[in-house]
Amino acid sequence: MAASRSFFSDAQIELVTEVLNRIIPANEELPGAGEIAVDYLDQVVGGSPRLKRIFNRGLSQIEVGAHRMYAQDFPSLSGEQIDLVLRQVEVDEGEFFDLLVRQTYNGYYTDPRIIELLGLEARPPQPLGHRVDQGNITLIENVKNRGIAYRPV
Repeated sequence: MAASRSFFSDAQIELVTEVLNRIIPANEELPGAGEIAVDYLDQVVGGSPRLKRIFNRGLSQIEVGAHRMYAQDFPSLSGEQIDLVLRQVEVDEGEFFDLLVRQTYNGYYTDPRIIELLGLEARPPQPLGHRVDQGNITLIENVKNRGIAYRPV
């Protein structure tokens, strides 16, 4: 899908895939976020100059942290080393890390493949969703009878 990318370079794809797989790792039933959310994240970041700046800095800090802490490229680190680098980036680049996690969850849990694997239906919650009880309008009579409780300005 490299032709349709709007932000990530070829060199960043491996890095981002590793990071996303640490945020949401694969298990027996579900794939990791690196397999699902990379394209979503690329589109979101690529559509915002602000996010491009934040993600350029954050991804650079991940690479710098890997070299500073272990003198290795990030994708060649062990799982425990990756976690330690990411924890440091979370402290140093909190805004980036918060956005990264939020957008990873958004991309992962809205993907039709994950929705299906979770046994959910891909549709809005209403009108076929949860039953909404009709309100008992008589419950607000006391509030209405009390009158205006504020001073007009």
